[in-house]
Amino acid sequence: MEKIDIVIQGGMWYSNSTSEVVPYTTALYYLTFPFVNNVIISTWDYEVAKLKELDVLVPESRIKFVFSSPPENDGGGNLNYQIISSAAGIKECTTKHVVKCRSDQTLLGDSLAMMYKFYNKFHTGNQLFVLGIGTQFPYHPQDHIIWGKKEDLANFFDLPFETADATYGPHTDFGTNTLRGPIHLGVHYCARFSEKAKLHASQPKTYLLDKAPKFGEAMQEYFKIMDTCFKAFPRVHMEWHKYGGGYKYDLYAPQGEVYHDEPWGDAT
Repeated sequence: MEKIDIVIQGGMWYSNSTSEVVPYTTALYYLTFPFVNNVIISTWDYEVAKLKELDVLVPESRIKFVFSSPPENDGGGNLNYQIISSAAGIKECTTKHVVKCRSDQTLLGDSLAMMYKFYNKFHTGNQLFVLGIGTQFPYHPQDHIIWGKKEDLANFFDLPFETADATYGPHTDFGTNTLRGPIHLGVHYCARFSEKAKLHASQPKTYLLDKAPKFGEAMQEYFKIMDTCFKAFPRVHMEWHKYGGGYKYDLYAPQGEVYHDEPWGDAT
């Protein structure tokens, strides 16, 4: 059984009633699976004092905390925070295959084991496996959970920060000046395998905004190379602690997000 490291990235979530550190208890749960090697919790240096107070920094030899300084600009939707904490956590992994998760989400039941088997069965080349794949916008993998070879995840998060105000203008609408966060991530990864995607990444206002004049050309290239870069998991069960529910399939699926057990429809 080939083992994996899991990176839990993001800010710490604390239970109001029990002072439970949600990412830490999630890490303990993931370590009960025999294929999990270590769990790296990658968060921010301002969390150190609180975590010391709760005495969870060095209680379990297979859990490692990584602390980074937050970015000056969040990039919209905390995208730059994700880039920093994900890259820092992945750097500490020692296994060939790695999983990047969010600190406010916990996979439930047999979902982690199912994903492990699914990934091992279907993974090829440089594919990154994600919770869902957007089909109404170009280069749009869902970025909540990303599973792949360590080198590919490192490449996925080795990209420029999103500097929206400088590149597009203030964040006001996706049509004219706000790039969707997953597109910023996805197009730079796809640019490693496609010269056209590299062009699209360099000219987002022309190709990638919702009302970009050459939006259709980006979609055409995206569908051409999508399977080389990304594959969607079947639906999973999770607790999304931030919202007190599960993954928002009922919100994302009507917006064109697809999963392994869903028909591709017009996307094929």
